[in-house]
Amino acid sequence: MNICVFTDLRFTAHQKPTGVGKHIFHMLHGLNQIQGNTLYLLAARDQAQHPGSLAFLPGRTLPLSWKLSEALWTVTGHPVADRWCGHPDWVYCPKNDFIPVKHTRVAVTVHGAHELDPQLPQSGNSSARLNRLRRRTSYRRLLQQAALVLTVSEFLKAQMVEWFQVSPEKCRVVGNGVEPEFFRAAEQSPGASGESPDRPFVLAVGGLNYLDGGDRTLHFAAELRKQMPDLRVLVAGSQHERALVARAAQTPNVTLLGYVLAERLARYLRDAVALLFPTRYETFGIAAAEAMATGTPVITCHSTAVPEIVGDAALYTDPDQSEAMVEAVQALLTQPGLRTELIQRGKLRAQAYSWASCVERLQKALVKG
Repeated sequence: MNICVFTDLRFTAHQKPTGVGKHIFHMLHGLNQIQGNTLYLLAARDQAQHPGSLAFLPGRTLPLSWKLSEALWTVTGHPVADRWCGHPDWVYCPKNDFIPVKHTRVAVTVHGAHELDPQLPQSGNSSARLNRLRRRTSYRRLLQQAALVLTVSEFLKAQMVEWFQVSPEKCRVVGNGVEPEFFRAAEQSPGASGESPDRPFVLAVGGLNYLDGGDRTLHFAAELRKQMPDLRVLVAGSQHERALVARAAQTPNVTLLGYVLAERLARYLRDAVALLFPTRYETFGIAAAEAMATGTPVITCHSTAVPEIVGDAALYTDPDQSEAMVEAVQALLTQPGLRTELIQRGKLRAQAYSWASCVERLQKALVKG
């Protein structure tokens, strides 16, 4: 198959991307390794010289900047991009980006649309309303055009079907994967993170922001300090809201680690008492899958796609009841049988989350059309 790839290269600018950028890299790298596939990258004019982790793909240049093309296509659906795509079997957008074409099938992966979720609080200012309108218009265009809609979870697939009346027949769930570093970390001796064994910690991943439950993490930290003052809360990630960072600075048992590469993150997960995952909106929950792979229990909530990913390999609590989350930590420390059982369940469940299996599902979907 000849596959023209189009995506926002800001997500792959780092040689070792995280989040959605990680999905883009692994799916394209995997497709490119399959015999019979030929991939090339169509990049916006201002991004073509900086493909980052996608430098292994040969490239073509779209004679429009990213912002200009996004604005024109969202509002008018023109100009169609067939003249720059060549004649591929598929135009594949591994992130929910819209590129209008006339003569080629499009496959698009949707990773989430929290700003359109009516269950979440929405800002009423004019800028936020305009952004929601723009996003809704873009989603409607890309989903109507797409011959194949890919999602990372059944939860997200159901949202696309409900919100945009996407036909379930053209939807496929491809999922997300876990890097080998996390599985290897499970076999390492404690202490690989460099943190002192005398100073145990609970780890949160993503950042201090509303969607990741950053406010819940800080409430938990305050309660933890009262009941278990020897335990710390480490936060890996850089997606912070300013007000929550200011609160964290006033919470002595919280440490912000900043952006953490996969290998180092795996070591932190391995040494953590638990992963604290009080998320409000997750379309997959890759941090939870990574924690399970390292053999670290997950403390989380029945939110969005989380139960679909962790199943019975986690402790579920009310994330707005910090006392309940602290009780979950206490249970892990005082009930070794419970901890062992959760670790075993998590390791077994994590085996299903490999990038190779994700690529295999994608390849099958493209072949079947």
